[in-house]
Amino acid sequence: MNTIKEILSQTITSKPDILQFAKDRKYEESWIIPSSQSRPATKEIEDYLSKDTFETIIVEYIWNSQDDNKRFVLTIFLDKNCKLKDSEKFISISLALFYDYRDFNTLITELDKQIIGNEYLLTSPVDAVNMSVFNHWLSVGPVDLWKKNESYNKDIVKSKIMTRPEIERTTLNYQGLLFRFNINGEYNGPYYGIKTPCCNKIGNEWIVNYDTIDYWMRMMLKFT
Repeated sequence: MNTIKEILSQTITSKPDILQFAKDRKYEESWIIPSSQSRPATKEIEDYLSKDTFETIIVEYIWNSQDDNKRFVLTIFLDKNCKLKDSEKFISISLALFYDYRDFNTLITELDKQIIGNEYLLTSPVDAVNMSVFNHWLSVGPVDLWKKNESYNKDIVKSKIMTRPEIERTTLNYQGLLFRFNINGEYNGPYYGIKTPCCNKIGNEWIVNYDTIDYWMRMMLKFT
């Protein structure tokens, strides 16, 4: 059986087109860097880090940001379980891996080596799954869809989403189906997650696609 890492490596074949950083889950205030933009200079990194205080910095790599059917987002927290402790180095390394991107496997390997300190990402089962609106995650509020040791049921997941119409249909931004790892810190690395496709834009609204959600839930949860 293929691993989660192998499945994603076979699926994510393009370069990420957006990199963003957030402080303390304040995604609405993210520093968004498209690949078309020149690599930020050291002064820009210093200015970003110094403009307010924070405890945890987060990086997100976004693939196919304009394609609802191929959009993926890798989210990694620089928390106490990372070997690297320096926020400025974290941003510099993340930027280098973004602008000098080779392929998904290489990105994961280098994040493990340079930031986490050991082979770690996508080696353990999913802990939980939730959904919200990208870059409005906490202001809208996520809906919890599944947690470890539960049986997966498509109808139950659909009913949970339908109780949150502001997530099911939105004009704010696209939705993210977030597979969450190491929530309780039991593994030797940080909290992180991967968002998979889950919606389609129709007119000026993004509407969840239940067949896409079912596909990715089955794909990712078969490794639990």
